[in-house]
Order: sequence, then C-alpha cells, then structure tokens
Amino acid sequence: MLVVALALAGCSAGGPAPERSSTPTPVPSDLLAGVGVEVRQGRSTWAQRVVQVRVTNGGPGDLSVTGVRLTTPTVDGVAGTDKGRILRAGVDRDFSVALGDPVCDGAAGGAARAEVDLTDDAGGRSTIVVEPTDPQGHLARIHGEDCAGVAVAEGATLTLADAITTTDVGGTLAANVVLGVEPVAGGPRVEVTQVDRTVLFAPPGGAVSWPVTLDTASGEGQVVLPAVAGRCDLHAVADDKRGTFFGVHTRVDGVEQPVFYLASSEALRSALFEFIRTACGSPSSG
Repeated sequence: MLVVALALAGCSAGGPAPERSSTPTPVPSDLLAGVGVEVRQGRSTWAQRVVQVRVTNGGPGDLSVTGVRLTTPTVDGVAGTDKGRILRAGVDRDFSVALGDPVCDGAAGGAARAEVDLTDDAGGRSTIVVEPTDPQGHLARIHGEDCAGVAVAEGATLTLADAITTTDVGGTLAANVVLGVEPVAGGPRVEVTQVDRTVLFAPPGGAVSWPVTLDTASGEGQVVLPAVAGRCDLHAVADDKRGTFFGVHTRVDGVEQPVFYLASSEALRSALFEFIRTACGSPSSG
C-alpha cells in the first residue's frame, strides 16, 4: 500500500519576533509505516449510507487520529470526520463517515483515497494519504445499490404497504407483505423479477426468494409476498438491523440491475415484529 506522509504546517505563538520555523516535526516514518486503512460497513449504518474507515496501528508506538477523510469516484464530495481518538500500538479504530450523493452517470473512475491526520506523543503531526483496502467490496456494493435505485426510480415508484394480513400456509402462519409498483410517466420500463428473503422473513417452504412479475409496461400493479418467520431466537430478533429490508431484483429497459433494498416503514416494521412474536409463540409487546 502506497503511503504518502505530509507534514502539516502549524502556527507560531506570540508576535513576529521568533525567527525559528513554526513547521511541526512530522511523525517518524517507522510509526507511519505501520498504519493501515480499510473500508468497512456495519449493519446498523447500512441504510444511512454511512461507512467506517478503519485505521490500524501496526507500528511500534502510540498515535492519535485527529481527522479522517474518504473520497471515492462513485460518490460526490468528501466523507469525513474530525472526531479524534487515541490509536494505541496494535489497535484499530473505526471512524464513521457519511457518504454523499451517488455518481451514476458512468463517468466515475479511479480509486478511493483516504487521508488520515495523525499525531504522536512527542507532538509530531503528519497526514497519510492512502488507497484504502476494501476486502468485502463495500464501496462497489454501495455503488451498485445506489445506482440501481436511481435507475428504477426514473421509471417506477416501488412501495411496501404499511399493513399486513396473515394466512395459514400448510400449517404455518404467514404474513402477507404487499409490494406495489406505480409507473413514472415518461420514464423507462421497469420490471421487478425477484425479491430476496431477509434474515427474519422467508417464503414458505425454505425458498431464498419470492419470484415476482411486476412490469410498468402493464401499468400499476402489486404482488403479495407471503412471509414466514425465518428465525425465532429472541436475541437475533431483538438485535435485528436488516430483517425488514427486502432485496429487490429489477430490469430497467431490459438491463439487469444490481440488487437494492426497500426499507419497511415504521408501521410495517412494527406489524412485522408483532407478527414474528405471534408466529414464534413469544409474548406480545402490547
């Protein structure tokens, strides 16, 4: 990983009398060489399009992070934070940064760039500039989700109804989730072909997705997704972050799009959690 260290200029105290340089001493190169930067994303910040810049100190001494900035060719602007944290030797810290608007015009190119402002115990200051690693492909996934959502929105409005009904499917209680599509006048043709199961809800019989046939060429329409409880362990349900986000597969003017996610409204989320408590035989929250 190529690391560029930049010494930050400081301000001298007092009047103009001192002739000595006010440029701070940079952090020693052996400390900077051990710093690694990686992009991650937690489930709790997925919907907000917030990622974590993980800074790792693999060097021989302690450092402090005073600022982090992330720039990517697929997102407009700079995502940054000036939240400071001590970075002990052998330790990593995550810094959450909110991404700007997606760039979906096909002009995006180049690599992501991270800048990390660092100080050491001796008062040295430096900024490293690196191409962060992204071992789980978060930035590419986010770009795919963003731009699929943008492309679909040009031709259709997709909604999940706030209310559910329940039904018995082969002896198993199922919640009927309603997905609707409404064409956007003058927009491209949008076809919805599949909806993925979630951590908490699945099609009856153990399938991993619901096949769907919705097409704006046929006008407004809706489909019912019968959903059974995917799991009933109370800790998983209580700790849920993504269980009410439904992955949608589409084609826009015949072009397959990456999966993107429809979030349940608060009303639907409440109804689904009440359903899962009933289906799993847990006490009602009411």
